[in-house]
This record gives sequence, structure tokens and C-alpha cells, in this order.
Amino acid sequence: MQYLHQLLGTAILAVAALYLVVAVLAAWLDRWHPPLARSGAALTGLLAVQAAVGAIRYLSGARPEEGLHLLYGLAIVGLMPLAATFASEAPPRSKSAVTGVAAGLALLLAWRLLSTG
Repeated sequence: MQYLHQLLGTAILAVAALYLVVAVLAAWLDRWHPPLARSGAALTGLLAVQAAVGAIRYLSGARPEEGLHLLYGLAIVGLMPLAATFASEAPPRSKSAVTGVAAGLALLLAWRLLSTG
């Protein structure tokens, strides 16, 4: 289960980085907004799966090295839905920019989560 948790964490790093690049391009070029919104939902789903695996590990007795790991885990799961809600009334270009910022924050949190193991 630990290997799966680490593998998903690395995948989240890659997906968040890719999402960030695409969101910046979408906002800059004013294109790809609907697929970007769907991929944001996919990123959120991946984060939820990672949180579920982490919860299973926690309940089975595997505790993180730092207590902040749990707080960061909760924060990263809520980032994309919060950004989408925050920008729900915004034009597509602005919504892509806001979700891009959220993906950047998710990237930083994912990096920190991997280091707090």
C-alpha cells in the first residue's frame, strides 16, 4: 500500500504540473477551456483516490512522519473544487487562470506531501 501511495503521489506531481502548463496556455491563448475543466475534475478524482489510499494506510497503523501531512492532504483535495467554485461566474479565460493557480498550489503541496512522507 505504501508503494501505491508513493506512486500516486508522483503521478499527482506530474498531472498537476501538466495541468498548470495547459491552464496557463489556455488562459493566454483563450482556448481549450471545456477540456481543461474536465481534466480539473479528473485531477480532483485522482487526489480523492490518493486521499482514500492514505486514509486506509492511516487506519492500518502507518502514520506519516509529520502531522502536517494530514493537513496538507486535506488541503490539496479541496483546492481544485474550491478554485472552480470561486471562478464559477468568471469568463472562461479567467476561470482557466484561477484553476491554473490552484494547480500550481496543488503542485507545491504535492511536492511537500512527498517530502513529509
